[in-house]
Amino acid sequence: MIPAVDEHSLKGSLRDLIRTLAAIPGLAGHEQEIGSEVRRRLRDLVDEVSVDRLGNVYGIRRGRGQGPTLMLAAHTDEIGFMVRSVDANGFLRFEKVGRPAEQALLGQRVLIEGRCLGVIGVRPGHLSGEAERRLPPVADMYIDVGAVSAADVAAMGIRVGSPVTFAGEVTATVNPDRLVGRALDNRLGVAVMLLSLASLTGPPPGDVVAVATVQEELGLRGAAVAAFRTRPDYALALDTVPVGDTPDVDLTRELRLSLGRGPAAILASSREHVGMMTHPAVRRHLLTAAGRAGVSVQEVIVLGQLNTDATAITLSREGIPAGTVSLPRRYAHTPVEMCDLNDAVGAIRLTTQFMTDMAEHSLDFFEDR
Repeated sequence: MIPAVDEHSLKGSLRDLIRTLAAIPGLAGHEQEIGSEVRRRLRDLVDEVSVDRLGNVYGIRRGRGQGPTLMLAAHTDEIGFMVRSVDANGFLRFEKVGRPAEQALLGQRVLIEGRCLGVIGVRPGHLSGEAERRLPPVADMYIDVGAVSAADVAAMGIRVGSPVTFAGEVTATVNPDRLVGRALDNRLGVAVMLLSLASLTGPPPGDVVAVATVQEELGLRGAAVAAFRTRPDYALALDTVPVGDTPDVDLTRELRLSLGRGPAAILASSREHVGMMTHPAVRRHLLTAAGRAGVSVQEVIVLGQLNTDATAITLSREGIPAGTVSLPRRYAHTPVEMCDLNDAVGAIRLTTQFMTDMAEHSLDFFEDR
């Protein structure tokens, strides 16, 4: 078993790290700033750091040579928008990048180029009839940066293609273990990856390649490149996953997953005819690690709802056994995503135990039969 962890100190480290990472903009395809921060932090945790041409950041923790090579993947990018055009009066039209929740857009504060504050405009309720109070299509929405002309916008350094992300910071609710804010998908997974590496005592049995991937929200692109380059024996994606424990979701019929009841192991996932099944050996070793670490794991099926980096990894080269450790979150792809630090602590303990056990891991597909 891994050494006992001071849970209070670990929560404090998590809280600080999540806030720091979530404050850094990193629209999919524009991950330079968040990637630089992760690269800086990895240097203290691994033996070798590198970056590929797409922007994936790799940290290799050399092992004792007694186990297989494990890839950990946590994506750094976030959903948001790109400027499509600027009209004569200085209003910005925009396109979605990834899948931001459209019902949560109107009136939101946003950052353009990571520094220019704007707001997604809302037609005054005083002037709106019943039909006009309905959610307009994104093509009819606009961003107001306080400019009065297109020349003003240009002077701000805003142009067609400028990245736009939600503004705001991560804060605690009345329950100090529950945080709310932007970009918890997936700065939470990145924080778990970094703190899991920090929790390892000495070299792991086999090499661990921790990858901060890019462009997950655009189709798992960074993970596909990273898996091809890394050639791991198996892999874990560290990500977030929606929950079904709010009044507007049926916990039994739609999504049997709750906040605060432990990290999730995704057994099957898919979206738009692309998906994966967790490799049986990876599932077996995850559950063994969970038992040894004393972590409750929620096993969940999310067919038709989402994919993670594991979907791209598992199809690389001859096939890579893969699974996903996901952090439950409410209000997915909005600026008010909510997580529970107890789930993240459990994910750190689970991932650390999984790495500690690598010498015992068999990847035989038929071992359970």
